Amino acid sequence: MIGLAVVLAGCACAGSRPSLPSGTAAPSPGGAITPRPQPGTPLPAIPAVPARCPQPPLQADDLRPEPAPAPGWRVLWRDRRPGTLDDLAVGRDGAVWAAHSTQRASAGVVETRFAGLRRWEGGRRQRFPLPGAQVTALGAVSRDQVWAYGSMDGRPGLVAAYMNDTLVPRHIVTSPRSHPPTAGPSSTGSSEIPSDDAFAGGSLGSYGTAARGPWVVSGRAAMRWDGSGWPAYRLPSRAGAVGGEGANVWTVSGPPVPGEPAAARWNGSAWQAVGVPELGFPRDASSPRVRLADVAVLGPGDVWAVGGVSWLVPGRYDAEGEPLERSRPVALHWDGGAWRCRWGPVGTTFTQAEPDGAGGMWVLDATGSRLLRQVAGRWTSAEVDGVVAALAWRPGTREVYAAGSVPGDGDLTRAALWRHG
Repeated sequence: MIGLAVVLAGCACAGSRPSLPSGTAAPSPGGAITPRPQPGTPLPAIPAVPARCPQPPLQADDLRPEPAPAPGWRVLWRDRRPGTLDDLAVGRDGAVWAAHSTQRASAGVVETRFAGLRRWEGGRRQRFPLPGAQVTALGAVSRDQVWAYGSMDGRPGLVAAYMNDTLVPRHIVTSPRSHPPTAGPSSTGSSEIPSDDAFAGGSLGSYGTAARGPWVVSGRAAMRWDGSGWPAYRLPSRAGAVGGEGANVWTVSGPPVPGEPAAARWNGSAWQAVGVPELGFPRDASSPRVRLADVAVLGPGDVWAVGGVSWLVPGRYDAEGEPLERSRPVALHWDGGAWRCRWGPVGTTFTQAEPDGAGGMWVLDATGSRLLRQVAGRWTSAEVDGVVAALAWRPGTREVYAAGSVPGDGDLTRAALWRHG
């Protein structure tokens, strides 16, 4: 393995950092991952039931959301300077971690630059610069355990691990030199995987334990910090999102790809493919596309995969003379043996889903400002004055956080953090 030096990054807090507790080791790049993802015990795929979900009439709405009751989402923090929060993770202890970017206007163009990580705990805020990094996924267990994935100086991988008051930057987890890096959201899991998977994107489940970190998936690979290394597993299908905890973890396909949407679940030792119904389109649809954007695991027989479909309308054009594109949200519910499809009206798609800690979930749509909540089959709708980029549930509570931005001066925005519950 390629050895990497451990370097402490600057922190906006005062005073020196305590040393690591006796017997506690910071993350080590040595023996980082298995060279090739392990297939695990072969498991037969679970067929999709039903095999197909026809699309209802365009204005039909299976969700029929009602206005959410008060109190709703409240702003916890707004930055005074231009910028945005791009990703989010919340530990069981209530520590909130976010990826922060700054903005500036230059010659009529808004320039955005990654500015490191931020942590909120109680009334305290801290900054953790990561020069040269770009973070695309976060996973947290507590104030003392967080993992940031993305790229460092153009190299994909794990760009920072924070454990026991020590931030370890440039901590790139790589496989042997004969294989590509495999630990970041923008990398593959094996040289056997076609190169077109290399930048397919990835996602991170946020519900690790003290001994184990969150799952990270990208393309056909899934990995998880086990306390000393990064065992890697080959997924039965490409994945762009992961959700759940313990032995109840699911993945779904992410960016639009040819073919049907895909899902898989972890049984504690191996990944098993779960068939997803083929989603229908209008008869005259052109260039149909399907995306399952996220998955919320509420229980062994209570799983939601959310996303949407889009297509071009032949012979129709928008105000700018481009072919008219339509999109429609869909939420698929797995009850342990079969799926049930819930279609929203034409106009947007779903982008994220997160448990609410009360047996339901929150879903974000592509507008970035509209949030829907599902509890026991009943849907409600709420809006925030801003754009939400990420949702995160605090495990063991009914608190759900949202990170993003609110309008600023001109085309600039200001980073913002919201909470519900």
